[in-house]
Amino acid sequence: MKIRLYPDPVLRIRSDEVKEGGKTLKNIIKQMLSGMKLEEGIGLAANQIGITQRIIVLDMGETQTVMLNPVLKSASKEKESQFEGCLSFPNLSVAVERSREIDIEFMNTEFKLLTMHLEGINARAFQHELDHLNGVLIIDYAPPEERFNYNIYITKEKENHVRS
Repeated sequence: MKIRLYPDPVLRIRSDEVKEGGKTLKNIIKQMLSGMKLEEGIGLAANQIGITQRIIVLDMGETQTVMLNPVLKSASKEKESQFEGCLSFPNLSVAVERSREIDIEFMNTEFKLLTMHLEGINARAFQHELDHLNGVLIIDYAPPEERFNYNIYITKEKENHVRS
């Protein structure tokens, strides 16, 4: 399993709903959980490993939570801006304003519908991963100059990689 890096086009695809379980879904989830742990992330969306299905995994401290077809039901008006990094964007940190508290709905791996209230870092991580499922990336929140500079950085990295 490999984390897809920007500008991989799969990161811009709006993911499809998960319709069925089985061995394939279990394998995807296993890859996502191990990849998140290996990369020391706190969340991962399926399209970050090239799977365009609506699956999020979150490390919520004591538990790792798998969310199928997650939906943001409500968000607090109280927002805060914090710098976020992303496994798909090495060496980029962007200030992103997000709601401090949210209510969400998702299905677990048994396709049971659950609701959850999230606050703080867990709410931020969920909103970040939900953005991924919708093809929205942290670079979209960056000022134009920062986006331009990061794109130049990526181009130079590719050129250096080809030469080595």
